[in-house]
Amino acid sequence: MEEPDKIVAQHNALINARFSFLPLQMRLFLALLARIEFEDADFKEHFVPVSELVFDRRGGSAYEQVDEMCEKLTQFTLYIEDLEDGTRRRRKKPNYQYLPLMSKAEYRGDLGGVLAIFNPLIMPYLLQLRQSGNFTTAALAQLRKLKSPYSLRIYWLLKEYADFGRRTMSVDQLRFVLNIAEHEYPRFSSLKARVLDKAQDELAGTDLPFTFELERESQVVKRIKFLLHLTEGATKKTLTAENNAPDDNPADWGTSLQQVGVSKRSITQIARQLEIGEYDLGYVDFVLTRIQRQHSLGKVKKLAGAIYKALIEKYLLEEYLESQKQAEPKKKLLLASVVAEPEIAFSMSEVRDIYDNPGPFLKNRRQGETFAQHIEQVYLADGFVVELRAGEEWLIKK
Repeated sequence: MEEPDKIVAQHNALINARFSFLPLQMRLFLALLARIEFEDADFKEHFVPVSELVFDRRGGSAYEQVDEMCEKLTQFTLYIEDLEDGTRRRRKKPNYQYLPLMSKAEYRGDLGGVLAIFNPLIMPYLLQLRQSGNFTTAALAQLRKLKSPYSLRIYWLLKEYADFGRRTMSVDQLRFVLNIAEHEYPRFSSLKARVLDKAQDELAGTDLPFTFELERESQVVKRIKFLLHLTEGATKKTLTAENNAPDDNPADWGTSLQQVGVSKRSITQIARQLEIGEYDLGYVDFVLTRIQRQHSLGKVKKLAGAIYKALIEKYLLEEYLESQKQAEPKKKLLLASVVAEPEIAFSMSEVRDIYDNPGPFLKNRRQGETFAQHIEQVYLADGFVVELRAGEEWLIKK
């Protein structure tokens, strides 16, 4: 039986791949995604009943619709970034390839549903994602609120950037990722009405509502700045003096740990420590912030393992408690507000590499913008500052 609070994940390269679903295809994809566990090492064949795919059967035979969908889905391909051989890391200079999505999608009338299995070639994009550290998670319940395939894709594109609070995409980049040809919506007003406005309406009912601003050059819309308005379920847990116990909702502290690669079994152990009062949620946030900062500086190689060890062995607990004593005058205000966001840090060399190697669909987005202008408009305008650490420049947002 499917878990009501199921968390699903995708590699960020898959989130940014070029493809477009039809509604039935989208529902089958979500149904199969829901059946993947974080610990799975191989794809399994799954059965998905027709009732999980077709909600309105008034327009004809549901079974014929599903059978036709299976036929088309077996020919469905992704245009996706090729990962480094033997790893799940993205290349410094990206290559792209076409990969079939499915190995099998078979309608079975005797069973009343579909037998399907993903293509093994896309395992690095859906399985064992902790090894990459380059993935995004989402609550399945939130994804299933979305009716339009474009809305689903935009949800994932924005979820990847949730920690930043915004994402800017060129119109060409958005068309590329959503696989929208110029002749489909030749006028931007049509693209806005059919894709952007519709996605905004649908995401308003999820944990990731957004607004957007249009950036023009010579009166032509060139870029879309998505501004995220995260709900409580999409942000870190709020602490109060009366509530130091863990929340059972994985969209809070548990999701923060899952997003950095901590396993579900490990999270259960951490929850047990919280329940018996070995430490409070403030310590969880303290560890996340401290270890993520060390990882960004290259002092920690395995982020998830270091976080798990610090929580289970509690070797940072004394330091955390001491910091709480020193911050006593501010403690009441802290407990009544959202836990401070962890520091976000990017080395200048990393940002430069992304700027110099943006991938085929980003090449035209800067329109002559220099690297200095890019830093100013994308990072400094968003609250980042430049700091010198260990002889290297870093962009830091605290």
